[in-house]
Amino acid sequence: MKTLVYSALKAVEIQQRPEPTPGPQEVKVRISATGICGSDVHGFLGHSARRKPGLVLGHETVGHVVEGNPQLVGNRVSVNPLICCGTCPACRAGRHNCCANWRLLGMDSTPGAFAEFVVVPERNVHPLPESVSDAAAVMVEPLANAFHILSMIPPSAGLLPSAVILGGGTLGACILTVAKARGLNVIAVSEPNALRAEVARKLGASNIVDPSSSDAVQAILDLTDGFGVPVAIDAVGNTHTRNAAAKVVSKGGTALLLGLDEGPTSFDFYDLVRREVRLQTSFAYTEFDYAAALDFVIRGGTHFDPWTEVMPLEQGQEAFEKLISNRGDIIKIALRP
Repeated sequence: MKTLVYSALKAVEIQQRPEPTPGPQEVKVRISATGICGSDVHGFLGHSARRKPGLVLGHETVGHVVEGNPQLVGNRVSVNPLICCGTCPACRAGRHNCCANWRLLGMDSTPGAFAEFVVVPERNVHPLPESVSDAAAVMVEPLANAFHILSMIPPSAGLLPSAVILGGGTLGACILTVAKARGLNVIAVSEPNALRAEVARKLGASNIVDPSSSDAVQAILDLTDGFGVPVAIDAVGNTHTRNAAAKVVSKGGTALLLGLDEGPTSFDFYDLVRREVRLQTSFAYTEFDYAAALDFVIRGGTHFDPWTEVMPLEQGQEAFEKLISNRGDIIKIALRP
């Protein structure tokens, strides 16, 4: 079968590989399209130790079941790429993202979905109507991240708290969309890229803050008369945005940390402790979050098509380079085998 392989630093290439064969309680999916995730880009750039050359990347995928359970064959499906064991204490508690044995398509030794076919457990495929476009379907996985991080907002923040989002890329746009749908008051999105900032405005952000030309923390505090917000969400994940999230929350507020642009970050814990700021990390999503995101897409909750591009798998190198050098207002590029 045709695959797009991460062959060397900053390089992907088409290679022929054997078609996978499903084992017990697995299905084989013929892929229609797979989105390029920021984590795929990190691997492409050599920033992910768990993505090494020789690996087929890709995990945001949609397709049709062609082999395995006869009751599933022929179904168009959304594929949950986070594979959990289902039996460890975390899985039994419904915290599938904290599974002791979790693996992800396109990571470590698990082949990804930049290919014609992929094999996954039956429990990881979910029926998807043909009326949902491939461009919308590949957004289910990033939206699942949004559903999960918003579930981490504590009751102390209030029923429909005010919030700010740091980062207007794919994750920021997904979080903004779900937050607005849930009735949260997103008072601002911080985003230096003018084109992505305009997308955030069109998606419903009340204010746009440009951290490249102004003090984003002060600008957000000014919008709240100096009090800050109950919830700040970092969808970037570097020292600057993590600290900004912690600084703009009000006393007793929560900084939700999702982005992974870099690893170590230092905080001023004198300030955090005295203001009783809660730092809450968020990793991936549970199966319940994935189901919620899928239902959201099926019901037409997303409107990302104007900023989504679908390209042939053969143009994978061009697509990765475009996301790195000239992303513009693109929220998602999907590759079609």
